[in-house]
Formats: sequence, structure tokens, C-alpha cells
Amino acid sequence: MTYPVLKRGDKGEDVVRLQSELNKVGAMLIPDGDFGPGTQCGVLYAQDIAGHPATGTADPVLWDWLDAQPKPFEKLDTNGVAFIAREETGGLSYYETVTRWPHYPGQASGITIGVGYDLRFNSRDDFEATWGGCLPAAHIVELSRDIGQKGSKSRALELKNMGIEVPFKSAWPVLVTFTLPRFYQSTESIYPSIGSLPDLCRSALVSFVFNRGTSLSGSPRREMKEIRKILESADNDAWDKDQKKTILQAVEDRILSMKRLWAPGSGLIKRRQGEANLWREGLGAW
Repeated sequence: MTYPVLKRGDKGEDVVRLQSELNKVGAMLIPDGDFGPGTQCGVLYAQDIAGHPATGTADPVLWDWLDAQPKPFEKLDTNGVAFIAREETGGLSYYETVTRWPHYPGQASGITIGVGYDLRFNSRDDFEATWGGCLPAAHIVELSRDIGQKGSKSRALELKNMGIEVPFKSAWPVLVTFTLPRFYQSTESIYPSIGSLPDLCRSALVSFVFNRGTSLSGSPRREMKEIRKILESADNDAWDKDQKKTILQAVEDRILSMKRLWAPGSGLIKRRQGEANLWREGLGAW
């Protein structure tokens, strides 16, 4: 295959394809067809993990290497995985300057490391099994103190001052090998028909379960419960694909309705909009 040489400032469908290929290895890019600083950062990141010279230009050698890489998680769309990771970390540049250190996202969260791994909501056994091969033993011991505990900015700063950090090259494999399969299973527990949906739609469901959990009780979870009813209604062999798509369009409205829960300007409103966009795109391409 002939690959185009792409650099900063380039635009178009070839850039979209490059951005999606870079997302296979963790670039967390929006596939918008614009080779800007974020895409250049993604190229440099990919060249680093591939052991290629750091040029920031996508040459045929990098294209060939990217083409050989598998999807990060087979059950979800690659750009859907990138969306989840980007929402959890802020993207590669932000990760390198902020979220590579243990941090406290606020509200009910605990100390969080890597791509959305919240120590408050994980057991010691899971933490050690997941991260034991990625972090020094002394860091595992110290972070274990935060298992089950509500986080704070002061504790996050204390951990950072101890020199505890998680390189993204360690965080990404944990996400795709351990975290996403677990959250997919959690999503499937409340939405059993998820496997019959387009993979971008699956990505949208996993994203808000990743963010909000699986509870369907109470007014704040009203839309999540209504989504289950919509999916159950569509999961009927009597419907053809067009009929199912018509029923499933209502899920987008329920995702958008969740915006009522947060104040204007909240990042979670932006995340719900992104999930609604994934859902609509997934149905449109189905």
C-alpha cells in the first residue's frame, strides 16, 4: 500500500485515517482531519513507542507500523476508545503535564491514576494485580493506602511530591487489557443487548457507565434506566434493521437529557454531548 507523508498543517481524509490509526496505540485524537499540534504530539508518541526517529512527520515507515497494530479493544470502536481515554485524561499533552501524577478529579472520587483508575472504587487485590507489574513496589505500597478512600487535592500533591507517576506507556496497556474489559462487562450487566449494537454505540454506553457506574436507582439515573427499556424494545427479532434504528434513535435523546444533572460549563455536559454524537454516528453508519 502507498502511504502519504503527512505533517503539521496538512488536512483532509488522509489525516482522518492517520488520526484513527494513531488512536489504535493511544493517541486519543479527535479524527477531524486537521494535522495540528495534537496530531503532531500523537505522531511523536507513536514514533517513541515504535522506536522510530522522533520527526513528528508521518512517513511510510510509521504508517506501516501503525497498520500492523491491532484494535485496542475488539468490542469497541477505536475512536470510541480514544474518546473515553481522552475524557478520562484530557489527552496526551494534558496527561504529560497533569494526569500522569496521581490526581483527585473531585466530588466523590478517590485518588485516580492512569486512565481513570480510581483507587476509591477498586479493591487492593485488583489494584495489585492490575498495576503490580507497571509501578515500583514502593509506589504500590503507598498508593494502596488510598484504596477505598475519598481523595483530596492535598493527598494528590503529597503523592506527586513523593515522585509517584504513571507514564502513559504504562497507563494505556492497563486501560485496554484490564479496565475496558471490566467496564464493558459492567455495561453489559445493565444493557445485555450491547453486543448487538454498532461498536461506536457500544462505546457511548461504556463511556457513561465508566463515568457514572451501573446504578439505575433514583432520579439522577432516570435516563440510564430509560435507555435500558429502549434497548430491550429494539432487541426483537421481529424488527428489521431500519425499525431497530428508529427505536434506538431515542437513546441519543436520553443521553442528552442527562445534561440536566450538571451546571452549565461542566465538563460532563460536554462528555454527554460527545457520547450522543458517538451514538448518532454509530447508528448512521450501521
